[in-house]
Amino acid sequence: MELAKDIVKDNKKILFLALGLLVMSTVGVFLLNQGFLGSGSEMVDTREYTQAEDVLTKGIDYKANIQTEYGDIEIDLYEDEFPNAVNSFVFLSGEDFYDDLIFHKVIKDFVIQAGDQAGDGTGNPGYELEPDENSSEASEYSICMANASQFFIIPQGADLTQLSGYPIIGEVISGFAVVDAIEKVSVDENYKPINDITINSVLIIEE
Repeated sequence: MELAKDIVKDNKKILFLALGLLVMSTVGVFLLNQGFLGSGSEMVDTREYTQAEDVLTKGIDYKANIQTEYGDIEIDLYEDEFPNAVNSFVFLSGEDFYDDLIFHKVIKDFVIQAGDQAGDGTGNPGYELEPDENSSEASEYSICMANASQFFIIPQGADLTQLSGYPIIGEVISGFAVVDAIEKVSVDENYKPINDITINSVLIIEE
């Protein structure tokens, strides 16, 4: 009789353990599917917005300081020429959207690109970029928007013939060496840096 009781107790323990593991596995799969967990069980920020709020004020000159682990890149923003594109960039910067994102694409003599929360070139903030009527030709150290959140900086010596048609939100005025250093990092077959180059934050400066 005692042996039978022990067997029942052991079976209950095994059953409870199995149920516990099942619950934990189900919760883990749910969190992974919802984008809360990455492949390394890291929290992934997948914030989305329906549109960019209007954050620009007429008469204000806007600059941006992109702070990276390689150093700071200061940008003079073209709020008068490309107000919609600049507004999206300034809005997302104020939301800390760019914090901890990486430069996910680096192509030598072409672009260094960031602003994708997916980290693979497919991400966006949940809305489309309102087109600006103005147009301009990009030049070395221009910063352009690839979509409503992703931006790229054109390094020195880039082939500009393939970089027309993108809204130009500004130009680099300080931190040229940082851009050049990022451009030279080692990348994989998808042009993603072997070692992550992280944006710590983007500071908007109003003058």
